[in-house]
Formats: sequence, structure tokens, C-alpha cells
Amino acid sequence: MNSSRFEAAVDTKKFFQMGWNLIKSEDAGTRQQVITKLGAETGLAIIKTITDIMDASHKDETTVSIFRDRTLPFYRIISHPDVLSSLILETPVDTIYTFLFGPSGRRGLSVFRFTATALSGMILGHSPSDEEVSTIAMSSSLAVLSRLIEINQSAQVIQGFTAIVETISACIPENFVVPNAQQSLTRIRRRLNIGSSLPLAPTQSTPQSLLSAAFELSQDLPGNLSNNGARHDNDHASVADVQILPTAQEIASSRQEYLPLIDSTQHHLPGLAGLLDRQFRLLREDTVGQLRDAVRDELTRLEHPNRNVPTTYQGQQGVRKLIYHNVRFSRMCVDRRKGLQAWAEFDQPPQIKNKSIKQREDWWKGSKLLQVDSLVCFVSSNGKIIFLSVCDPILPSHGRKDSNSDNKRRSDDIPSLFRQANRASVLLGLAEYQKEDAIWISTHIAPSKIRQSLVEFPGVLLPSFQPTLQALQKMSRTLNLPFAEIVAPDSQTSPAAIQPPAYASRRGFSFNLDVLTGVPLTLSPRKAFDFTKLDGGSLDEAQQFAVIQALSTGLALIQGPPGTGKSYTGVAIVKALLHNRKAAELGPIICVCYTNHALDQLLEHLLKDGVMQVIRLGSRSKSDLLQNLTLRQVAEEAAPTKTEKHDRWEHNRDIGETLREIEDILSGLNNPNSWTNIQAYLMRTHNRHFKELFGKGVDEEGFQEVKGKKFGVVESWLRGAPKKLASNRPVAQLSAISLREMSTSERGGLHKHWIEQWSAKLTNDLLHALDSYHRSKSALDKCHSELDLRCLREAHIIGVTTSGLARNIELLQRVRAKVMLCEEAGEVLEAHTLTAFLPGVEHAILIGDHEQLRPQINNYELQHDNPRGKRYSLDISLFERLVKPPMGNLQVPLSTLKTQRRMHPSISELVRVPLYPDLQDHPSVSKYPEIDGMRDRLYWFDHQEKEDPRTAQAVSLSRTNTFEVDMIAALVSHLVRQGTYGSEDIAVITPYLGQLQKIKKRLANSFEIVVGDRDQEELEAKGLQDPLETSIDGQVQVQKTTLLNALRIATVDNFQGEEAKVIVVSLVRSNDERKCGFLKTSNRINVLLSRARHGMYIIGNSDTSRPVPMWAESAQTTSVQALHYAVLDIKKHPSKSQCRTISLGSPLKVVVLRDARRDYSVGIPVLICAIPYLCTMQFAALNAVQEQRKVASMSVRDLAEIYASQNAKSYYLTSLYHVDTSPGS
Repeated sequence: MNSSRFEAAVDTKKFFQMGWNLIKSEDAGTRQQVITKLGAETGLAIIKTITDIMDASHKDETTVSIFRDRTLPFYRIISHPDVLSSLILETPVDTIYTFLFGPSGRRGLSVFRFTATALSGMILGHSPSDEEVSTIAMSSSLAVLSRLIEINQSAQVIQGFTAIVETISACIPENFVVPNAQQSLTRIRRRLNIGSSLPLAPTQSTPQSLLSAAFELSQDLPGNLSNNGARHDNDHASVADVQILPTAQEIASSRQEYLPLIDSTQHHLPGLAGLLDRQFRLLREDTVGQLRDAVRDELTRLEHPNRNVPTTYQGQQGVRKLIYHNVRFSRMCVDRRKGLQAWAEFDQPPQIKNKSIKQREDWWKGSKLLQVDSLVCFVSSNGKIIFLSVCDPILPSHGRKDSNSDNKRRSDDIPSLFRQANRASVLLGLAEYQKEDAIWISTHIAPSKIRQSLVEFPGVLLPSFQPTLQALQKMSRTLNLPFAEIVAPDSQTSPAAIQPPAYASRRGFSFNLDVLTGVPLTLSPRKAFDFTKLDGGSLDEAQQFAVIQALSTGLALIQGPPGTGKSYTGVAIVKALLHNRKAAELGPIICVCYTNHALDQLLEHLLKDGVMQVIRLGSRSKSDLLQNLTLRQVAEEAAPTKTEKHDRWEHNRDIGETLREIEDILSGLNNPNSWTNIQAYLMRTHNRHFKELFGKGVDEEGFQEVKGKKFGVVESWLRGAPKKLASNRPVAQLSAISLREMSTSERGGLHKHWIEQWSAKLTNDLLHALDSYHRSKSALDKCHSELDLRCLREAHIIGVTTSGLARNIELLQRVRAKVMLCEEAGEVLEAHTLTAFLPGVEHAILIGDHEQLRPQINNYELQHDNPRGKRYSLDISLFERLVKPPMGNLQVPLSTLKTQRRMHPSISELVRVPLYPDLQDHPSVSKYPEIDGMRDRLYWFDHQEKEDPRTAQAVSLSRTNTFEVDMIAALVSHLVRQGTYGSEDIAVITPYLGQLQKIKKRLANSFEIVVGDRDQEELEAKGLQDPLETSIDGQVQVQKTTLLNALRIATVDNFQGEEAKVIVVSLVRSNDERKCGFLKTSNRINVLLSRARHGMYIIGNSDTSRPVPMWAESAQTTSVQALHYAVLDIKKHPSKSQCRTISLGSPLKVVVLRDARRDYSVGIPVLICAIPYLCTMQFAALNAVQEQRKVASMSVRDLAEIYASQNAKSYYLTSLYHVDTSPGS
């Protein structure tokens, strides 16, 4: 080494050691300044100085010395977790790593050959005192190499990197436990396709090859792998290349999309790559596929206008669409937050034509259509397809009170759905910015003769699925997923064993469990644990085992049958983890729940138990306790760094300048034929013609005054050609000719040419300006997100729903969380759970119940319970797949909770027999009181009344049963009149959204109806929201009840995790075909039967339900408490049943129940006829006060028996019903 280079090395030693001291400080602003300067030209020159001396030809001692003193501080600076995960430092960090890689990777190869040599010397020759330095050196070096290869994808084809990785791997001894280094090494090997991490295996074992060959014959593979070629321009072998929203070619394509099967041996990609490919394609088909098919139908209608296609349409997959006709784009504008926007005009819907402006306004607000963020699709008969989203048309306030005239002008200057009688207008933004769409709109701002429509998909929001699909695409590129060897085992390798969390594998680490026991207690993950030391705590035996198992395994599954305390167990696990937070260097714990309600409950439990530093993502919380703990609230109180303030100011300034430029461009594009466009074009391109036309000057409106008369210069020139001129020369020849010497046709042609040329120029300028806007907007968003990220990193608990996690995935991936706990995991789509496995997660705990509801999907053709959909099984959660793995795959250990504290034993028996044989009842549930006003806590009101027929004009495909609505109203009114049950103690549940709406409408005048968020959203999405329930301002009215009671109504699918003292169920289905619809699956039946604490009353046709396996199996049991089989068996063995069953049907099927306590039998048809009559509001109103009190204080059965006895003779004489009031023998 010459002296000058050696001197430079000395300088770099001081420089990088000082830099590392600044980086490891806690000040974010200092870190930002250091990295920003290091990524600038001067900083890169210093980096070059150090890389020039990193030469593997040095002697070993010199190599280790240079590495330790100079290279290692540099590596630690650029691999610091806060640096790598920063949003605002993304550009300088990428610049540094790209420079380090060098042209064709030459600098990177040289640097890491030197690094591999230095690491070998340090680790293989280290003394015990050097172990900590060696650990840091290995972790930092592999972190830098991992990022280097991730940023520079060409590294995958540069052979030298593979040899370097093998050299580094070889010098890691078996007992050298460095969790971070192992994770980095796994990512590197996967990216470089080394060994078992190979994503596209070139060779396979013989059985696999045979299976693949057989599969390829029967399956039309994607993109260029298809024997018939790609289906369309959006059909690709790699999901990373697929556009999320469908293209025009895709919509027009008649070929079936490639949908991977659940059998992983038949995927065209093995292991993790195949899993991500399958999840992306099936989830996209379930969400985007329904939009694609709906738009295809409308495109067909536009191309064949004589066909009769309904405006409102409900597809087989369940998506509802509405069509708005004769659409045209009338102008464009730009918004600071949303970018380019366009006004779209269309015909008013026929039902509000000729209505007053007030009626039109009420109708639009009540319909909940075209609300902000709604997804719509512009469809043209010439095949143009543009997906857009509805934007808020309200202008921002200028901070002053405008005059009435200004208000009128401003209101006329914004689109309105109701202001005009025949035409409505709406403000739209591009759902995904595409240059060709912006060009198309900018060149079609004019009335069009082409048939054009707008298709709306109510309730479908792009953010509900787009972020998840994008996250899967990103994962498919990086193949970086924690627990990949467990969730996606490669067929070439043996299944991986479940290990303790990586952070718990460090030498000497053990969990401190004092927080659970109140006395000193530790848990070492790899050692046996004495469970007796947990006795005396608040956890039962199964909960204790679940907590210890969850802490001891990196990927833990806990099954919680109904009422067994899943959330309570989850809270105990979180508290134990937080107690060990510092020792394990955990960072924030991510708590994920499927519903907002469950998330609120979990976070409230933690707060009440004294947990601090909680942040909740999302704005849908109903909890007062959490109002000040949302990310938005917390971030408002945080101060930005100096760098962030400067960058914000700079980006805001750039955006402002760009917006002004865009507004000038749009003024020309919105009025392409205006004289100002002609003037601007000629001034720029043709001085002679400009002087001829505008040389004498014009006023603000393009007029000249000649002899006291005003005329428009352009219009006058177009119409002013001498009649004797009849030439028709091409435009190219006209540039050299005087404007006065052109014929009328030549003037028209040249005028059109000017407009086209200037519009093309403006459009080009617009695209450049929009590119500039998007760059500045993206940089500004990163500045704001950097502040959010800093707040999240300081949190101990981050709570988020699965959908919220997908929307904030970019932010959460940078938090560096090591622990993720997911509640309701059995209800979460596998795609969402995989995205919750954030990079860096070392410990995942999934709590759920695969015997309860599966994830909800739209497309029945992809459902497990559909014989055709079973081969796809998109609605099988990762939780269920790991509990019930395919043959040959590893079964992840499962802890099952066993003691339920919700249901009375007679109710828990209903799910214990068929599903949970080990389920035990806590002693407290046996002490529940009887149901006031009812003799027994379990009834099945059996009837033969048919469900309502479904008309061809029905808005929804949902089912209803008017008879059951009447029965529900009668029974609920009676229960409430007892005066015992408070707010939300009673809940009505039904499988069908249509029935929910009917019940809601029927009871709204008597009760304050509480409908959950998800049910309310689905009612609006399906068009089932009653317009009469909506007030003038569009808000749902709350009906006040004279009984001062709130009544909960829900669908079964949205009531999992909920409970009530009394549950009333409407089964709805009653038909001769014995089709029971939704309730044919044991998962839904399980949820239905396990919500009640004290009592449950089911109204339904038992004959329709009987074919269902779960009902049928239960019918064989000897348990007297199984209410469903009581319906079936009572006709054969009435004396054996203690569960009261009320039957309404043909008199020939009269059921006589013996009441041992009263010692006489009553004919049930009389009883059931009496109940609706006695329990209706109308009957109560007609009774005297004394009679009303009698009704309220007496059980319905007692009252019915009295009426039955009093009127037995008349009933007997007038009908076939028989009432036996004689003493029983």
C-alpha cells in the first residue's frame, strides 16, 4: 500500500467511527443528516476511498485490521435498522448501495471478497473476548450484502456472489447463534437461488416430475407457459407482472383464467413461490374477477345496443352493479391530494326524472350511490376501459365569507348529482394512474357519438384488496417470508421442525413469568416446564398450557372453542411478552384482529391491565378509551426533524408550482377549440400566420373592433373566405400561404390541424407535469409517513385490523416488529395472514377456531363447501391449513382451550356433542337464571310456512321469510316486556341479509336497532338499505323506542365473537326441496348455536334442516338437551324430551307434550297460535292496564296454557286441533 492511500485509510477510520457514533445516537434528525450527506457526491467519494483499499490480497492481519477499524463502522452505519427502514432516507440509501455495487457488480464483488476473507479471519481465529465483535461483524456484513442483492437484481446472475456467500456460510460455526445473521443469510440464499431456497427448481424428483407432466396436460398454464399462448396482455407467468385491475384485453378475453389448485404438487412453481402465486391469483379472481365479468357484460351491451340488459344487476358471484348511461367527460381539473381528476356527466336515473331538485337530492343521498372512494368503471363501445374512483367535489374553504353570488358561482362550479333535472355529474380520479388513460381523457373532452357508460360496484372499495395483492406481488419478487419453510414446505426438503422464537434462542435467555403468577418464575423455551407453579393464577389449566406453548414456539396455534376465553388468553400472552420486552429487544408487538370490535376489546383489556404505549391504526374504533390513541392523534403531537421540515417545505413548494402549471395546461385542454389555443400555437410555431390573425390586437374575449363593430377574429377568418376560392390543398402546403388566400375548406382543415397540434403539445406537457407532481407527492407522503413510523417504533402495542394492516403494509414492514399476534385467525384469508408475517417477525401467535366461521369470500366457485370449488378452497385460512395439513406436511402443534364460560350447559351441549367432545362447562354457567317470561331456556318453533318467493326484479339474491319476521317481532316484544333485559341483552340473528333488513324494518318503530358495521356496509352494498331510513342529510336515523331498549340484529357471519343473554334465531329457509342454504355447513351452525348465554329460541322448518349432516348426526344422540333433534324425535318419543318444541303445521301433525309439573298435556298448535296473538303490540294496546301487567309478569307458556284451557272446547269444535286438559296418567 503506498503512503497516500494509507493516509486516506487513516482518514476514513476517523470519519466512519465518528459517523457510527452519530448514527447510534437516538436522534432521528442526526441520522437523517449523516445518511443524506453520505449519499451525496462528497460522501460517495469517501466511500470510494475505503472500497479502494478493501483488497483481498492483503495479509490476514492487515485485512482484519482494515475491516475492523474502517469497514465495520461503515457497514454498521448503512445497515442500522432505523436507516434501512426509513422512508425519507430511501433515496440516499439506494444511492449508497448502488454505488457500492458498482458497474456490473465489480465493486461489490471486490468489497465482499475482502469481507469474506476478513470474517473468516475474525471468526475462525477469534478469542472468547472477540466473540461480540465477531457477532456484530457477521450480522452487519450479511445485512449489507442482503440489501445490496435486493436493490441490484443483476446480482442473481453474477456467479461470484454465490462463492462469496458459501465462503461466509462456511465460517459460521454450529454453536454460533446469531438470529439476525441467519435471517439475512436465508434471504440472500433465496435471492441468489442457492440450494433448497431455489424458487424455480430446474430438476425435480421423479414422482414430482410425473405429477407435473400429468398436470400440465390438463391445466392451461399462465402467460407464455400456456400451450396456446398468453390469454391477453395481462396474462403472465409471474404474478409480479400482473396489473391489479383488469385491462381491456383481459375483459374482452373469453378464455378461462389460470387458477392454481389447492394441491401444491400441481403448482407451476414450487414452495413459497407457488404459495404466493396461488394466493395472488385466487384472491384477485375473487375480488377483481367479479368486476371483470360485470364490465364485460356492459361492454357486450354497448356493442349490441338492441339487446335488453337490466340496469341493476346482481351477478352469480354476488357483486351488484349499476349502470349510468350516455356518459361523457366534460372537463378536467387537478387536486393537490388526488392529482388529475375529471368531470363525468350522465343521464339521471329514470326513477328521478321529472322530480324536483329536493326530491333528486334526497334520492341520491338515500341511495348511498356514487359516494366518495366508490369504485367505478368507464366503458366505451369502442372498447376503452378506465377504472376510476369517486372524489369529493367540495371546494376547500378560502377562509373568508363569500357573498351569495360567490357561493352560487362556486356551487355551479362543482359537479352535482342532483342539480340538473336530466343530467348528473360526478368528480372522478384515476383508480390507478396510467399515462394512456390520462391521454385518452384529455383528448375526449367533448360530446361523443360513441355509446359510453359508467359502471358502479356499490360497496367495492379498491383499498380493501389492492394493498394485499400488491404486498403478495412484492413478496413473490423477494421471496422473503418468515416461517416459509413451515407454511410453504418445498417438496425437495424434509418438513422443518417448529423452533422457539429466534430472539429466545440467544444464549442465557429465559422468559420472566412473574407477571402471570405474582411470584418469581422463568421459562426456558428448550427446557421442560413445571405447570404446577402456575397454579393459583387466573388462567385455567388449558389456558396455562396454551400460554407456555405460545411463548415456547416460533409459530404457535391456539384453538378457542366458543366462550373459552381466546381474548383473555391472548391478553395473558401479550402481558408476558411485554414483561420481557427489554430483555428480548422485541420492539412493538403487532396485534391483528379481523373485526374492529374484536380489536377494540383486545386493546381495552390491555389498557385496563395497565399496558402503556398503545397505538391503534384506523379510524373505525367505537371505543372512547382509544380515541386519543389512534396513530393520527399521536402523530399530531410529534415534532418533525429539521430534515423533515425542510423536505416538506421543498416538496410542498414543488407541488404548488406544478399544480399551477397543470391548471394552465388544463385550461387549454378543457376548451380545445378556444381562440386562446390558436393564439398560443401560432405565437410559438408560425409567426406569419400569427401576425395575420392577431397582429392588430384582440380583447380578452378574442374580439377585434373595426369601425365600431366587434367580431371574433378566428370565427371571422373561418367564415370569411371569398366564394371564388375553391382550392383544397393539403395542410402541409398551407404553411407558406397567406391566410387570406385560403378557401373555406382549407381554413377549416388548417384550423383543425392547429387544434390537434396544440392539444398534442398540451397533452405531452400534461404528462410531464403529472410525472413531476407524482414524484413530489410521493416524496411528501414519505415525509409524513416517516413521522408516523417514528411514533409506531416507540409503541409497545400496535393494534390493527387485517384490512388496516394491508392498507398500512408499507409502514408496518418498516417497524421491525418481532412478534405478531393474530386473533380470529380462522376467519382471516390466508393471503391476509401471510401479509401479516412482516419481514423481521420471529414469533407469530395465531388464535382462532377452525370449527367456527371460515373467511368470507365473494365467489362461490372458489369455496371449499362447493363441490366445484373444493379444489381451490380459497376460504380455508392458514390457521385451518396448518391444523389440518395436506398429507406429508408438518402439523403445527395446536393448543386447545377447554373450559367455556359463556353458555348454559344445555346450550353448550349443542356444540359439544358434534364438534368439541372435550369442552367443559365452568361451574358459573350452571347458575344462570331462567328466562323471564319463558318456561324453558331452549325452544325450536317448528313451522311449515314457506320462505318468500324470489322475484325476477329483486334487488338482492338474499332470502326472506315473512312468517318468521312476524314470529320474531312477537317473541321479541314479549321478551322485552318482561322488563328484565337491558340494552343489547337480546340479539336476533339470521343467516340472510335480506331477512335482517326485513326484521330491522319491522322492529324499527319499537326498538333502537343496533346493526354492526359490517352488516350495515353489506346492506348498503347490496342495495337493501331502506331509503325511508335515511334523513335529508343522508345520515341513518336512530329510531328511539318507547321501551328504552336497544335490540341487536345481525347476520350469523358477522356475529362471531359476539354474545347475548338471549338469542332469537330466524333460519329463513323453508321449502319442499329441503335446501337450507347457508346453514348447511357445520361452521355456521356452530356459530349460530353458541352465541347465547342464558337462552335461545330458534324459529325454522325442521324438515328443511334435517338433511344437513350436523343436524342429522345430532339427531342420533341421546342427549335430551339437543334442541335440534328434539324437533325431529319429538313426534316419535314426546315423553322423552325436556326441550320444548313448538310445532306449527298441518293439524294432522299435532304434537302433544306432557308437562310433568302441571300434570296435564297441551296441544302445541293451540299454543303456537296463541303466542303471536298475545304478544303483538296491537293486542297489548287493546288490553286493560291490569291485563297488560298480567301479560308482562307471566310466562308466555303459562299464559298460552290458560287461554288454551279456557278455549279448548271452541278450538276442538271449530278445528282439528285437540287440547287434552285432563290429568295425565
